Amino acid sequence: MTWQKTTFERQKLFDEVWATPVTKLAKEYGLSDVGLRKICVSLDVPLPPRGYWAKLAASKTIPKPALHKTTRLTTYERVMNVADVDEVLEERVAKALNSTPDAENSETPDYSPPIDVAAFSQQAKLVVRAMKSVKLEEGACRSLGVTWADISVSPELKERALLLVARFAHELNIVGARFENAHPPLPTLRRGMRREAGTKRNCFTLHGQRYFVRIQERITQELVPPPPPKPLRAGARQQAWVYRAPEYRYIPTGRLFASIVSASTYYDSCKVEDTARSTIELKVQKAVRSVADAAIRRNVENEVRAERELARRAKAQEWDAAKANKDSLLAKLAAFEKMAKDLDRARLLRRFIEDVAASKTAPAELIDRLKLMTLMANWLDPLVKAPWPEVDEVADRNPYGSLR
Repeated sequence: MTWQKTTFERQKLFDEVWATPVTKLAKEYGLSDVGLRKICVSLDVPLPPRGYWAKLAASKTIPKPALHKTTRLTTYERVMNVADVDEVLEERVAKALNSTPDAENSETPDYSPPIDVAAFSQQAKLVVRAMKSVKLEEGACRSLGVTWADISVSPELKERALLLVARFAHELNIVGARFENAHPPLPTLRRGMRREAGTKRNCFTLHGQRYFVRIQERITQELVPPPPPKPLRAGARQQAWVYRAPEYRYIPTGRLFASIVSASTYYDSCKVEDTARSTIELKVQKAVRSVADAAIRRNVENEVRAERELARRAKAQEWDAAKANKDSLLAKLAAFEKMAKDLDRARLLRRFIEDVAASKTAPAELIDRLKLMTLMANWLDPLVKAPWPEVDEVADRNPYGSLR
């Protein structure tokens, strides 16, 4: 994420809004038309009146007004946090999307719903066969984990759900999905529980990603009130309180939802429902294509991430080798510096020995120690490196333990 700064000049913005419609100019700035109008108001920039562009399209000449003076600011700065675009990734994704078989055959024939079950595809017939053996439970006919499509609808919407399954199967075959129906049915879960991620189940594979279709109706439940207590007869004793399990009445709402769910995470990748403008049947194709494109993008992202990780590891390995070479050179430098320091000490000691030997007034103690000083100078000199047994053979730490 980077901060992008845009500066609007009053005179320039005035020329632009009178040369290009606000709706089109706003897209060039990455704004909405309402946002650009607010900036014009803050800079006191007049906008073309209603019908101005229609009159220009009709070849009518409309004089452009002059920009009046104002007491407000003449510049407006807009700072926006913009997401960084990975151009390499986007180029790879676009190339992968254009190379898919369904992208080459973009003009697919219009889908016509099958008249009866015999016209269903083989994958849709598997779902129909699984729905025949289900029982009504909590107001819904449920087939969960038996095939690549999970269905939970009331008996009234069962036929529509199967037609949606046929439509999903048709669109999935177009994008090249591979169906898996060899796994055993999933065990039933209690209300409110969620299946563990990674559970193997019947599904379909789309560009290496595993999904399944879920068609579900929203069914509400109401608590059934307990029956009124029976009136007691005269002289009868009141019965003891008896626990009664709560009973619910399930009411289908007719609201249907269809979603494509990831079989590895059990999260919805795409979810559609009926709206005032269109129905689920008209949204199936777009939903399948969006999930297919998302799967392709995820594969490309994984490939790019793996390639960059390999490049990072190679650079890290090169850096480790360079760092080891650097440490080795620095260690040698430290050793050479120590040798040079010892050589200077040895030369100073030899010069001192020569001065003591040439001096006639030197103390007898120094004259008697000339042999020892010569041994010390030869021991310090890295070019001679003479042994000094009294020093070399004694360790710095007592191997037998301290007496203290």
